[in-house]
Amino acid sequence: MPFPYFQQASRRRGGARTSLPQAPGAASPGRRRDKRSRGVALIIALVSIALLTVVATEFAYNSRVDLQLASNQRDEVRAYYMARSGIALGRLLLRFQKQVDQTPIPNLSGLMNMIPGLAGGGAKGQAGAQNFQPQSLNIQLWKLARVDCHMLKGLVKSDGAQGVDGRPVETDPVQVDPKFKMDDGDESPGAATQVAAQMQRRSFGGFDGCFLATISDEEEKLNVMRLNTGGAEAQATAARMLDMFADKRFEFLWQQDDANHVRSTPQDTVIALKDWADEDTTQSSFNPKDPTNPFVSGFADEGSPYSRYQPRYEVKNARFDSLDELYRVHGVNDRFMAAFRDRLTVYPDINSKPNINTDDPIMLGLAIMSAADPNRPDPRLTDPVFLNELISRIRAARMFNFFGMSVSDFVGVVEQAGIAVNPLIKGNVQQNRYLGDKSKTFTIKSVGEAGSVQKTLTAVIRLDDGLGKLVYYREE
Repeated sequence: MPFPYFQQASRRRGGARTSLPQAPGAASPGRRRDKRSRGVALIIALVSIALLTVVATEFAYNSRVDLQLASNQRDEVRAYYMARSGIALGRLLLRFQKQVDQTPIPNLSGLMNMIPGLAGGGAKGQAGAQNFQPQSLNIQLWKLARVDCHMLKGLVKSDGAQGVDGRPVETDPVQVDPKFKMDDGDESPGAATQVAAQMQRRSFGGFDGCFLATISDEEEKLNVMRLNTGGAEAQATAARMLDMFADKRFEFLWQQDDANHVRSTPQDTVIALKDWADEDTTQSSFNPKDPTNPFVSGFADEGSPYSRYQPRYEVKNARFDSLDELYRVHGVNDRFMAAFRDRLTVYPDINSKPNINTDDPIMLGLAIMSAADPNRPDPRLTDPVFLNELISRIRAARMFNFFGMSVSDFVGVVEQAGIAVNPLIKGNVQQNRYLGDKSKTFTIKSVGEAGSVQKTLTAVIRLDDGLGKLVYYREE
């Protein structure tokens, strides 16, 4: 057998063991193992690089996201306080407005005659109207001044700010007291200079971002709360609401059902507005001819119109908290608010009178109707052409847009056009209960911006002895 043969051959060589001969071209076991493991290190390196790339990319992405979030939060805080600055400056301006309103201004006829272009009688009406001389001057500072960040930058000094010529504003040099002495007894001028530099007064106004505050007069609108005053004020307010709701331009609003499949009329909506804020639980009825008691209690439940809503809710029977609460009143929907939101209000005092110094032609037309004698109705007030001409005369009599009119001047222009004026207004122009020329309730809407973030703050201020009572506040 071959195995013993090889053993004998091995012994004959002196007992030395030699390896068996290999066939030509055959690979050794070590080489076979190296060939099988060739390229593993490359794969491990590629996988490691890929994993590290993913981890690094994720880390970089999270870092950028965190940085952007921090930046947005920083800008949000800046924008918020920018908007707060606009509210504060608006309240300060309204404080000055109240002081101006309390200052009587004498007859301006002589002064106007001295102004070139106004000699001979003041502002001129259109379409051949006679000259009209205003007897008083009603300055509206809130229309004259622009409340924004540039107004603030003009009032305060900022670090690193630029002057009008584009050059940096120089700050005052640090003044060192030669008798300055440290607590530890160090009297060296270097220590004194360093402490004085640290205690140098910081300038106010070095900020990034901007704000813009707009002020609007709430008493230039129809106050819904006046429906519950009773007497002539409630009658006049209800009549003006009916005139506005029944205008031909808004006739389509009452010809469609709302989302609750409910359709109402202008008079139904006026009654619902009154019943929402009154104290009783019976539905009111409206008598436009009764100046002493236009709303009387009926026999129906004032909550019956709301029984058709899903879900049903009860009437509040309390004062409106905000203008958005009108959405809960029967007959008020999105179309209604789109048409009349800017002409209705619930924030002024219940005894406040509509201000005649409005720029809205619809509200000016309603003011003219309030000034007219209800016992001698003039058919020309239903003519849009005549009404627009009379509105143009009133605007021309104001001289400038930031100069308001007094009630006596307003009544003079209306009477000059041939309209019979309500004797209750004409007999006591200053203390009448229908029209006013000064307001105490304003809305300040301030938009602050920093970076790519905007914050909007809305505040309704009712003027008092301080900077105004905050009636409503909203943050967006």
